[in-house]
Amino acid sequence: MIKQSDLLRLIEGECSPEEAAAIQAWVAADPRRGELLDELRAVWRVSGEGTRDWGLEQARERLLDARNRAARGPEPFPVRSRALSARGAAAPRTVASGTRWMWPAAAAAALVLAGTAVWRLRAPAAVPREYATARGQRVELSFSDGSRVLLGVDSRLRVPGDYGVRERVVELEGQAYFVVRHDARRPFRVRTRRGTTEDLGTAFDVRAYNEEEYLQVVVAAGRVALRGVRGADSVTLTLRPRDRGVIDARGNAMTTSGIPLRQYLAWTRGALVFNDAPLSSVIAQLDRWYDLDIETGDRSLGDERLTISFTTQSADEALTALAKVLDARVTRAERLVRLIPAHPRQ
Repeated sequence: MIKQSDLLRLIEGECSPEEAAAIQAWVAADPRRGELLDELRAVWRVSGEGTRDWGLEQARERLLDARNRAARGPEPFPVRSRALSARGAAAPRTVASGTRWMWPAAAAAALVLAGTAVWRLRAPAAVPREYATARGQRVELSFSDGSRVLLGVDSRLRVPGDYGVRERVVELEGQAYFVVRHDARRPFRVRTRRGTTEDLGTAFDVRAYNEEEYLQVVVAAGRVALRGVRGADSVTLTLRPRDRGVIDARGNAMTTSGIPLRQYLAWTRGALVFNDAPLSSVIAQLDRWYDLDIETGDRSLGDERLTISFTTQSADEALTALAKVLDARVTRAERLVRLIPAHPRQ
């Protein structure tokens, strides 16, 4: 439960990043709380734009009186996480981009105007958080607004410290499946290197690995708007259920309708499914999924296209299945794997 003094400590900059994020999430859960926080900040002259001076003691009394009018509710934390690791990998890395609030003298200074003490405060900067998975690891994230994320292997999700206060924007490198609680006043956006995906009441998958030359969005339910990074010149795609939108490295956009969701979303169920996929794409995903470095001993293997699925948690079992389809032998030394054709190819 948010305590009576929490908003006071937030405004004074005495909260840790975690505490500040929790309070901001609590504020975001109810518009009345946002109005309350704006009122309190006005009392404390955060912006310094007004002309009325507030005495120090009177300002504190106004702050606590206003806090007593706050709507009560559950104590949300912006993100709760649960690791899903097939091989017992370490828990996902959570990075707070900053330390406990440090205030220089100029940030909170007592000014004497006509004999009255006046406090002018700089609002504490919101501290972002980053959630990162290793190879072979996934993690479930739950946001205070009811939205949920399944972060894929070898991926990063950055969440601003003020997530949900005025807008809901996250940044993704890698792959993630989003189930979003729609809020027209605070659109949910996923930014990637090649474009932005905006929720219109949706469950959708975003794939944006840096080493891949495209951004892919697959819609399971609802709609999303997909835009490139060229600003006004970017094409905007509106995607509906079973649509797949792709933006390539040149900013070209393409939509495919009626796709098999079970194939594209298989990874959310712990499986990998490929349909006429180039071997290079299969290997890249197996590397991420099982934390391997797979090499082919024959360039001719690079021309292979595969239709195959992997449902095992065992890297050795997956490699055995791949070798059987390719008619190849497998050698493995810890993470390094080599695929060698069983018979020379012309």
